[in-house]
Amino acid sequence: MASTDAETDMGLGLGLVFGLVAVGAALLTTVNGYTYATRTAQGLEATGLQVSSGVAFGVAMLAAGIAIVAVHVFDG
Repeated sequence: MASTDAETDMGLGLGLVFGLVAVGAALLTTVNGYTYATRTAQGLEATGLQVSSGVAFGVAMLAAGIAIVAVHVFDG
């Protein structure tokens, strides 16, 4: 019977997943900001875009923080 101590790749996997979520949310923030600027310049209503851009920014910051914590927690 072999007894080996397997290390987990959980830190890498969680870091990657939350990193991708952070990048996606940052891109959503950029798209919402650009759309808000163009709609405002055209004189159209764009108030909901500010709220969704703020939420996307918050998600990006939270996901990036969790990605960093996951890498450090599961670091052998």
